[in-house]
Amino acid sequence: MKFKYIVVPLLILLSLGTTYGREVQKVGTTSLATLKIATSVRAIGMGETYCAVADDIQSIFWNPAGLIHLQGSSATFTQINMPADVQFNTAAIARNLGRKGVVGTHLLAMNTGDMPVRTIFHPEGTGENFIAYDVIGGLSYAQRLTDRFVYGANLRMVVSGLEDESYIGVLADFGTLYETALRSMKLGLVVQNFGPDIKYSGTYLDYLDQGRRARSSPQENTYSAAPPPTIYRIGLSANFFEMTRIARPAGWDGLAAVEMSHPNDNRERLNFGLECTYLNMFTLRGGYKFRFENSYGYDEERWTAGFGLKIPISTAQTIVFDYAYLDFGRFAEADDGFMSSPHRFSLGINF
Repeated sequence: MKFKYIVVPLLILLSLGTTYGREVQKVGTTSLATLKIATSVRAIGMGETYCAVADDIQSIFWNPAGLIHLQGSSATFTQINMPADVQFNTAAIARNLGRKGVVGTHLLAMNTGDMPVRTIFHPEGTGENFIAYDVIGGLSYAQRLTDRFVYGANLRMVVSGLEDESYIGVLADFGTLYETALRSMKLGLVVQNFGPDIKYSGTYLDYLDQGRRARSSPQENTYSAAPPPTIYRIGLSANFFEMTRIARPAGWDGLAAVEMSHPNDNRERLNFGLECTYLNMFTLRGGYKFRFENSYGYDEERWTAGFGLKIPISTAQTIVFDYAYLDFGRFAEADDGFMSSPHRFSLGINF
Protein backbone atom coordinates (compact mmCIF):
# COMPACT_ATOMS: atom_id res chain seq x y z
CA MET A 1 0.00 0.00 0.00
CA LYS A 2 2.82 2.41 0.85
CA PHE A 3 4.40 1.64 -2.49
CA LYS A 4 1.14 2.63 -4.22
CA TYR A 5 1.08 6.07 -2.62
CA ILE A 6 4.58 6.78 -3.91
CA VAL A 7 4.34 5.40 -7.44
CA VAL A 8 0.87 6.74 -8.34
CA PRO A 9 1.97 10.42 -8.22
CA LEU A 10 4.82 9.61 -10.59
CA LEU A 11 2.45 7.93 -13.04
CA ILE A 12 0.11 10.94 -12.90
CA LEU A 13 2.99 13.29 -13.69
CA LEU A 14 4.05 11.09 -16.58
CA SER A 15 0.53 11.07 -18.03
CA LEU A 16 0.44 14.85 -17.80
CA GLY A 17 3.76 14.98 -19.62
CA THR A 18 2.45 12.86 -22.50
CA THR A 19 -0.64 15.07 -22.73
CA TYR A 20 1.03 18.44 -22.79
CA GLY A 21 4.30 17.38 -24.40
CA ARG A 22 2.64 17.65 -27.82
CA GLU A 23 2.29 21.39 -27.45
CA VAL A 24 4.76 23.72 -29.15
CA GLN A 25 7.99 23.69 -27.17
CA LYS A 26 9.81 26.84 -26.06
CA VAL A 27 13.29 25.67 -27.02
CA GLY A 28 15.83 28.50 -27.03
CA THR A 29 13.69 30.86 -24.94
CA THR A 30 15.76 30.70 -21.73
CA SER A 31 19.11 32.24 -20.85
CA LEU A 32 22.21 30.87 -19.06
CA ALA A 33 22.38 27.58 -20.98
CA THR A 34 25.39 26.67 -18.81
CA LEU A 35 22.97 25.80 -16.01
CA LYS A 36 21.27 23.21 -18.23
CA ILE A 37 24.46 21.14 -18.51
CA ALA A 38 24.53 18.17 -16.13
CA THR A 39 27.54 18.58 -13.84
CA SER A 40 27.35 15.58 -11.47
CA VAL A 41 29.49 12.84 -13.06
CA ARG A 42 27.88 10.14 -10.95
CA ALA A 43 24.42 11.34 -11.99
CA ILE A 44 25.38 11.37 -15.68
CA GLY A 45 26.67 7.80 -15.48
CA MET A 46 23.31 6.73 -14.03
CA GLY A 47 21.34 8.38 -16.83
CA GLU A 48 20.74 11.54 -14.78
CA THR A 49 18.60 9.72 -12.21
CA TYR A 50 20.23 11.25 -9.14
CA CYS A 51 17.42 13.29 -7.58
CA ALA A 52 16.51 10.53 -5.07
CA VAL A 53 19.97 8.90 -4.96
CA ALA A 54 21.88 12.02 -3.81
CA ASP A 55 24.16 11.08 -0.91
CA ASP A 56 27.61 12.57 -1.59
CA ILE A 57 29.34 15.87 -2.42
CA GLN A 58 28.00 15.80 -6.00
CA SER A 59 24.53 16.29 -4.53
CA ILE A 60 25.39 19.98 -4.32
CA PHE A 61 24.84 20.25 -8.10
CA TRP A 62 21.69 18.08 -8.27
CA ASN A 63 19.78 17.88 -5.01
CA PRO A 64 21.42 19.80 -2.14
CA ALA A 65 19.35 17.86 0.42
CA GLY A 66 21.64 14.87 -0.26
CA LEU A 67 24.54 16.69 1.43
CA ILE A 68 23.09 15.55 4.76
CA HIS A 69 24.67 12.13 4.17
CA LEU A 70 28.24 13.46 4.20
CA GLN A 71 30.53 12.14 6.92
CA GLY A 72 32.98 14.87 7.92
CA SER A 73 34.13 16.96 4.95
CA SER A 74 34.23 16.36 1.21
CA ALA A 75 35.51 18.19 -1.86
CA THR A 76 35.33 17.55 -5.60
CA PHE A 77 36.55 18.97 -8.92
CA THR A 78 34.95 18.19 -12.29
CA GLN A 79 36.16 18.44 -15.88
CA ILE A 80 33.39 18.48 -18.48
CA ASN A 81 34.37 18.13 -22.14
CA MET A 82 32.43 20.41 -24.44
CA PRO A 83 32.50 20.87 -28.25
CA ALA A 84 34.15 23.89 -29.93
CA ASP A 85 36.91 24.02 -27.28
CA VAL A 86 34.53 25.46 -24.69
CA GLN A 87 36.00 25.17 -21.18
CA PHE A 88 33.64 24.08 -18.40
CA ASN A 89 34.70 23.10 -14.87
CA THR A 90 33.09 22.86 -11.45
CA ALA A 91 34.35 22.63 -7.87
CA ALA A 92 32.64 22.12 -4.52
CA ILE A 93 33.42 21.60 -0.86
CA ALA A 94 31.10 20.85 2.07
CA ARG A 95 31.30 19.97 5.77
CA ASN A 96 28.88 18.18 8.08
CA LEU A 97 28.41 20.17 11.31
CA GLY A 98 26.34 17.52 13.07
CA ARG A 99 23.05 18.81 14.46
CA LYS A 100 23.67 22.19 12.82
CA GLY A 101 23.36 20.59 9.38
CA VAL A 102 25.73 20.62 6.42
CA VAL A 103 27.22 23.75 4.86
CA GLY A 104 29.05 24.00 1.55
CA THR A 105 30.14 26.18 -1.31
CA HIS A 106 30.51 25.51 -5.02
CA LEU A 107 31.62 27.13 -8.27
CA LEU A 108 30.77 26.60 -11.95
CA ALA A 109 32.86 28.30 -14.66
CA MET A 110 32.31 28.29 -18.43
CA ASN A 111 34.49 30.11 -20.95
CA THR A 112 34.24 29.97 -24.75
CA GLY A 113 37.62 31.59 -25.46
CA ASP A 114 37.88 33.77 -28.57
CA MET A 115 35.18 32.93 -31.13
CA PRO A 116 34.79 34.57 -34.57
CA VAL A 117 31.91 36.94 -35.26
CA ARG A 118 29.91 35.42 -38.13
CA THR A 119 27.16 37.20 -40.04
CA ILE A 120 24.90 36.42 -42.98
CA PHE A 121 27.23 38.38 -45.26
CA HIS A 122 30.42 36.97 -43.64
CA PRO A 123 29.69 33.34 -42.68
CA GLU A 124 33.43 32.61 -42.33
CA GLY A 125 33.89 35.53 -39.95
CA THR A 126 34.23 39.29 -40.03
CA GLY A 127 37.76 39.25 -38.63
CA GLU A 128 36.43 40.21 -35.20
CA ASN A 129 36.24 37.94 -32.17
CA PHE A 130 34.00 37.80 -29.11
CA ILE A 131 34.00 35.90 -25.85
CA ALA A 132 31.22 34.55 -23.64
CA TYR A 133 31.54 33.34 -20.07
CA ASP A 134 29.45 32.30 -17.07
CA VAL A 135 30.70 32.17 -13.48
CA ILE A 136 28.27 30.84 -10.88
CA GLY A 137 29.23 30.72 -7.21
CA GLY A 138 26.96 29.45 -4.49
CA LEU A 139 26.43 28.63 -0.82
CA SER A 140 24.67 25.42 0.19
CA TYR A 141 22.88 24.16 3.29
CA ALA A 142 21.17 20.88 4.20
CA GLN A 143 19.33 19.84 7.37
CA ARG A 144 17.05 17.13 8.71
CA LEU A 145 13.50 18.17 9.52
CA THR A 146 12.56 14.70 10.82
CA ASP A 147 14.30 11.34 10.93
CA ARG A 148 12.98 10.65 7.41
CA PHE A 149 12.62 14.08 5.78
CA VAL A 150 15.61 16.17 4.64
CA TYR A 151 15.73 19.54 2.90
CA GLY A 152 18.53 21.52 1.26
CA ALA A 153 19.07 24.71 -0.70
CA ASN A 154 21.61 26.54 -2.86
CA LEU A 155 21.80 30.32 -3.12
CA ARG A 156 23.85 31.30 -6.17
CA MET A 157 25.33 34.50 -7.54
CA VAL A 158 25.55 34.52 -11.33
CA VAL A 159 27.99 36.60 -13.35
CA SER A 160 27.48 36.20 -17.09
CA GLY A 161 29.31 38.04 -19.86
CA LEU A 162 28.75 38.32 -23.59
CA GLU A 163 31.32 40.39 -25.48
CA ASP A 164 31.42 43.73 -23.60
CA GLU A 165 28.08 43.33 -21.83
CA SER A 166 27.29 41.50 -18.60
CA TYR A 167 24.61 40.34 -16.19
CA ILE A 168 24.81 39.89 -12.41
CA GLY A 169 21.99 38.26 -10.47
CA VAL A 170 20.90 35.66 -7.93
CA LEU A 171 19.31 32.22 -8.43
CA ALA A 172 18.29 29.47 -6.03
CA ASP A 173 17.85 25.69 -5.88
CA PHE A 174 15.64 23.86 -3.39
CA GLY A 175 15.53 20.10 -2.83
CA THR A 176 14.04 17.50 -0.50
CA LEU A 177 14.57 13.81 0.24
CA TYR A 178 12.01 11.55 1.90
CA GLU A 179 13.30 8.20 3.18
CA THR A 180 10.20 5.99 3.10
CA ALA A 181 9.41 3.06 5.37
CA LEU A 182 9.26 0.76 2.33
CA ARG A 183 12.61 -1.01 2.59
CA SER A 184 15.27 1.35 1.15
CA MET A 185 13.06 3.45 -1.14
CA LYS A 186 13.68 7.21 -1.24
CA LEU A 187 11.68 9.99 -2.92
CA GLY A 188 13.42 13.14 -4.15
CA LEU A 189 12.00 16.49 -5.30
CA VAL A 190 14.07 19.41 -6.64
CA VAL A 191 13.55 22.83 -8.20
CA GLN A 192 16.72 24.15 -9.86
CA ASN A 193 17.65 27.61 -11.16
CA PHE A 194 14.71 29.51 -9.74
CA GLY A 195 14.93 33.28 -10.05
CA PRO A 196 14.09 36.46 -11.98
CA ASP A 197 14.43 37.00 -15.74
CA ILE A 198 17.93 37.65 -17.03
CA LYS A 199 18.75 40.71 -19.13
CA TYR A 200 22.22 41.81 -20.25
CA SER A 201 23.26 45.42 -19.96
CA GLY A 202 24.07 47.65 -22.95
CA THR A 203 23.33 47.05 -26.63
CA TYR A 204 24.43 44.74 -29.44
CA LEU A 205 24.81 44.91 -33.23
CA ASP A 206 21.86 43.09 -34.80
CA TYR A 207 23.39 41.26 -37.77
CA LEU A 208 20.28 39.11 -38.17
CA ASP A 209 18.12 42.19 -38.69
CA GLN A 210 20.73 43.55 -41.13
CA GLY A 211 20.46 40.46 -43.32
CA ARG A 212 16.68 40.22 -43.08
CA ARG A 213 16.17 43.85 -44.08
CA ALA A 214 19.20 44.07 -46.42
CA ARG A 215 20.63 47.01 -44.48
CA SER A 216 24.06 48.35 -45.38
CA SER A 217 25.17 48.14 -41.75
CA PRO A 218 23.78 46.52 -38.56
CA GLN A 219 21.77 48.59 -36.12
CA GLU A 220 22.17 48.60 -32.35
CA ASN A 221 19.45 46.92 -30.31
CA THR A 222 18.97 46.38 -26.59
CA TYR A 223 18.95 42.86 -25.14
CA SER A 224 15.63 41.22 -24.35
CA ALA A 225 14.96 39.60 -20.98
CA ALA A 226 14.74 35.80 -20.81
CA PRO A 227 13.94 33.49 -17.87
CA PRO A 228 16.60 31.23 -16.33
CA PRO A 229 16.48 27.50 -17.25
CA THR A 230 14.31 26.36 -14.35
CA ILE A 231 14.11 22.56 -14.00
CA TYR A 232 11.65 20.58 -11.86
CA ARG A 233 12.72 17.04 -10.90
CA ILE A 234 11.01 14.14 -9.14
CA GLY A 235 12.60 10.74 -8.62
CA LEU A 236 12.59 7.40 -6.83
CA SER A 237 15.56 5.25 -5.82
CA ALA A 238 15.97 1.99 -3.93
CA ASN A 239 18.43 -0.79 -3.23
CA PHE A 240 18.05 -3.12 -6.22
CA PHE A 241 18.43 -6.38 -4.30
CA GLU A 242 16.11 -5.40 -1.44
CA MET A 243 13.32 -4.32 -3.77
CA THR A 244 13.53 -7.27 -6.18
CA ARG A 245 14.31 -9.93 -3.52
CA ILE A 246 17.09 -11.20 -5.81
CA ALA A 247 19.93 -12.87 -3.90
CA ARG A 248 22.80 -10.45 -3.40
CA PRO A 249 26.17 -11.78 -4.70
CA ALA A 250 28.94 -11.68 -2.12
CA GLY A 251 30.61 -8.26 -2.01
CA TRP A 252 28.14 -6.61 -4.39
CA ASP A 253 25.46 -4.00 -3.83
CA GLY A 254 23.18 -2.14 -6.23
CA LEU A 255 20.89 0.85 -6.71
CA ALA A 256 18.06 1.40 -9.17
CA ALA A 257 16.54 4.81 -9.84
CA VAL A 258 13.97 6.50 -12.03
CA GLU A 259 13.59 10.25 -12.51
CA MET A 260 11.31 12.57 -14.41
CA SER A 261 12.22 16.19 -15.09
CA HIS A 262 10.37 19.14 -16.56
CA PRO A 263 12.52 21.98 -17.97
CA ASN A 264 10.66 25.24 -18.58
CA ASP A 265 11.76 25.33 -22.23
CA ASN A 266 11.35 21.74 -23.41
CA ARG A 267 9.47 18.45 -23.11
CA GLU A 268 9.21 16.33 -19.98
CA ARG A 269 11.99 13.76 -19.67
CA LEU A 270 12.03 10.26 -18.20
CA ASN A 271 15.27 8.51 -17.23
CA PHE A 272 16.27 5.16 -15.72
CA GLY A 273 19.58 4.30 -14.07
CA LEU A 274 21.49 1.50 -12.32
CA GLU A 275 24.57 1.46 -10.12
CA CYS A 276 26.44 -1.68 -9.01
CA THR A 277 29.20 -1.48 -6.39
CA TYR A 278 31.78 -4.09 -5.42
CA LEU A 279 33.33 -3.97 -1.93
CA ASN A 280 32.37 -0.29 -1.70
CA MET A 281 35.43 0.48 -3.86
CA PHE A 282 34.57 -0.13 -7.53
CA THR A 283 31.30 0.98 -9.14
CA LEU A 284 29.73 0.41 -12.55
CA ARG A 285 26.91 2.66 -13.76
CA GLY A 286 24.51 2.75 -16.65
CA GLY A 287 21.39 4.61 -17.67
CA TYR A 288 18.89 5.25 -20.42
CA LYS A 289 16.96 8.37 -21.45
CA PHE A 290 13.61 7.58 -22.97
CA ARG A 291 11.87 9.22 -25.89
CA PHE A 292 8.29 8.63 -27.04
CA GLU A 293 7.34 10.22 -30.36
CA ASN A 294 6.79 13.93 -29.71
CA SER A 295 5.37 13.47 -26.22
CA TYR A 296 8.38 13.38 -23.93
CA GLY A 297 12.09 12.70 -24.02
CA TYR A 298 15.31 13.89 -25.64
CA ASP A 299 16.21 14.86 -29.18
CA GLU A 300 19.62 13.15 -29.32
CA GLU A 301 20.73 11.84 -25.93
CA ARG A 302 20.03 8.18 -25.16
CA TRP A 303 22.29 5.90 -23.09
CA THR A 304 24.95 6.69 -20.53
CA ALA A 305 27.70 4.68 -18.86
CA GLY A 306 30.35 5.25 -16.24
CA PHE A 307 32.40 3.91 -13.37
CA GLY A 308 33.75 5.06 -10.03
CA LEU A 309 36.71 4.26 -7.78
CA LYS A 310 37.05 4.83 -4.03
CA ILE A 311 40.64 4.55 -2.82
CA PRO A 312 41.28 4.70 0.94
CA ILE A 313 44.46 6.62 1.77
CA SER A 314 44.00 6.54 5.55
CA THR A 315 41.38 5.51 8.07
CA ALA A 316 39.58 8.84 7.65
CA GLN A 317 40.43 9.87 4.08
CA THR A 318 39.25 8.53 0.73
CA ILE A 319 40.07 9.56 -2.83
CA VAL A 320 37.08 9.31 -5.20
CA PHE A 321 37.35 9.22 -9.00
CA ASP A 322 34.31 9.13 -11.29
CA TYR A 323 33.99 8.91 -15.07
CA ALA A 324 30.91 9.09 -17.29
CA TYR A 325 30.17 9.04 -21.00
CA LEU A 326 27.01 10.50 -22.48
CA ASP A 327 25.72 9.38 -25.88
CA PHE A 328 25.12 12.61 -27.82
CA GLY A 329 23.87 11.00 -31.04
CA ARG A 330 24.62 13.12 -34.10
CA PHE A 331 26.34 15.76 -31.97
CA ALA A 332 28.99 13.23 -30.95
CA GLU A 333 29.59 12.33 -34.61
CA ALA A 334 30.89 15.86 -35.18
CA ASP A 335 33.62 15.46 -32.55
CA ASP A 336 37.14 15.92 -33.88
CA GLY A 337 39.10 14.48 -30.96
CA PHE A 338 39.08 13.02 -27.47
CA MET A 339 38.71 16.36 -25.70
CA SER A 340 35.68 17.25 -27.82
CA SER A 341 33.90 13.99 -27.00
CA PRO A 342 31.26 14.04 -24.22
CA HIS A 343 33.51 12.66 -21.46
CA ARG A 344 33.07 13.74 -17.86
CA PHE A 345 35.65 13.33 -15.08
CA SER A 346 35.58 14.19 -11.40
CA LEU A 347 38.17 13.84 -8.65
CA GLY A 348 37.20 14.19 -5.01
CA ILE A 349 38.36 13.57 -1.48
CA ASN A 350 36.46 12.68 1.67
CA PHE A 351 38.25 13.75 4.85
